[in-house]
Amino acid sequence: GVGHYAKFAEQRVAESDTQNLLVQLAMENSARTGKPIDKRAIDNVAKEIQKDTDQNKSRRVYDTPSKGVLWGWEVPIYVLTKAIATGTFLMMAIWSIFLGELDSTSEIKGLIISLVFMGITGGLLIKDLDRPDRFLYILLRPQWKSWLVRGAYIITVFGALVTLKLIFSLYSMSMDFIWILGSAFAVLGAIYTAFLFGQAKARDLWQSPWISSIHMLVHAVMAGCVVMIIIVPETIGWISKVLLWSIGTNIFLITKEVLFSNNTPDSKRAIQMMTRGYYSKYFWIGAITGLIAPLFFILSDSGNLMFLGGLMVLVSIYLTEFVRIRVPQMIPLS
Repeated sequence: GVGHYAKFAEQRVAESDTQNLLVQLAMENSARTGKPIDKRAIDNVAKEIQKDTDQNKSRRVYDTPSKGVLWGWEVPIYVLTKAIATGTFLMMAIWSIFLGELDSTSEIKGLIISLVFMGITGGLLIKDLDRPDRFLYILLRPQWKSWLVRGAYIITVFGALVTLKLIFSLYSMSMDFIWILGSAFAVLGAIYTAFLFGQAKARDLWQSPWISSIHMLVHAVMAGCVVMIIIVPETIGWISKVLLWSIGTNIFLITKEVLFSNNTPDSKRAIQMMTRGYYSKYFWIGAITGLIAPLFFILSDSGNLMFLGGLMVLVSIYLTEFVRIRVPQMIPLS
């Protein structure tokens, strides 16, 4: 966050003008009212300034640059790719440990998918740091109280375990203990971002890390089930039941957050912006089209409809996380 803000502040100081100031004020006005930011909102702010200003005695000043949205498109995609990577491994491990071994081709496909999406996750994490070389500082000079550091080590170890299991599978060596150890790191990898968000103490909506961690684990299970339906069709009977239960749990958690997370003014404002403000369209598309509609597809006997329902579930994970990550950042801190 500090690197983002320093670069953003330097840019704002270099480019500051009246229009930028109006945009900042319009953003804060939008956060208070829940209305979208558009030209009319900027004009309304301009009229307010004009009404309260004596043109003969006024002088232009600049506010401290608003941090705005520091975590952009990379973070929601990062959360989704991490859910796919950890969830795929976790569901494969559960099947292999409790329900019988997967055939070698499906196992290798699943491990490759998990490894590829974890690689994308790591790439997005490094990109979000702005300075890729800083990622080495995270690993070599860690601050263990930071969940960014803990998370970096978790996904590094998880990636190493998946790689090791893939190598053993290619040479027809079982090494089943990796399923157990890897599952532990898959769970940690799925949930640690909730605690990372929780360290942003000024963002009230993120201050329930244990609930958020359960939510992210459910997302990982959902994503893992979708991948299993695609790569191991013979598991579809059991996997579809797990997917239905995880979708139901996800709907319950979203409902709880919307109805019972209004314990502070900022969290009330965030929920209002999520459900009735500019970003509500993304939220409701994710919640209804991405969760409720797929239930009917998954309950059908058609493989094609189940596949479509699975893709809609992945879209839902992205859209709901996009809103939950972006909206709290739109609320002014002062």
